Amino acid sequence: MPVKKKATTKKVIKKTTKVKTKKKVVAKKNKPTKKKQPIKKIAKKKVVKKIVKKVVKKIVTPKAPKIKKVIVPQEFKPGENIVYPTHGVGRILTIEKFQYDLVEEQLYVIQFFQDKLTIRVPFAKAKLIGLRNITSKPSMTRTLSVLKEKPKIKKAMWSRRAQEYDQKINSGDIKLLSEVVRDLFRKDDQTEQSYSERQMFQVAFERYTREFAISSNLKFEEASSKILEILNKR
Repeated sequence: MPVKKKATTKKVIKKTTKVKTKKKVVAKKNKPTKKKQPIKKIAKKKVVKKIVKKVVKKIVTPKAPKIKKVIVPQEFKPGENIVYPTHGVGRILTIEKFQYDLVEEQLYVIQFFQDKLTIRVPFAKAKLIGLRNITSKPSMTRTLSVLKEKPKIKKAMWSRRAQEYDQKINSGDIKLLSEVVRDLFRKDDQTEQSYSERQMFQVAFERYTREFAISSNLKFEEASSKILEILNKR
């Protein structure tokens, strides 16, 4: 029976192939796995740490720049009356700190009565500007003798005289200021002045009177009437 024999051989071949494939799968599963080397891992970690440290050292935050403080002695106190040459009599309201370009300095905050103005003056520039104390009472009374003198008017053009008067007014010198008041004052019966002359007289008169009032401990109105009385008597 040759037909039956052929069938058996085919079955045997199938079985053998199945066994072979199973053996291959088992062999793959039973392959020895490669063990990872722990020493290499530790070495890599150390290298990474070193690199991180180097990077951290490079990225160091810079130190904040130091602020330079300008130290100048304080000459005036808050609440004190002073004279600023180009603005006249003023009062120190308070003292402030101001910072610019990594420099810190102190400022006088000054309010002016005449101009209704508030300005700030650094301690370091106070002397340069000519900031000074109110004239003492004895020195102020001496300037009253200047007012009693006859006016000394030059024959020059008004523009030149106006320039000289302006320099005297803004000089901060009380004696020069009294000279301007003396020279520009006109009685009612005297020749009329130009608008610029009257305006310049008013500025000089008001500055002089305010300082006189403070030094003599008088009100502005009282000081004003006293000075006008002296000017009218000459």
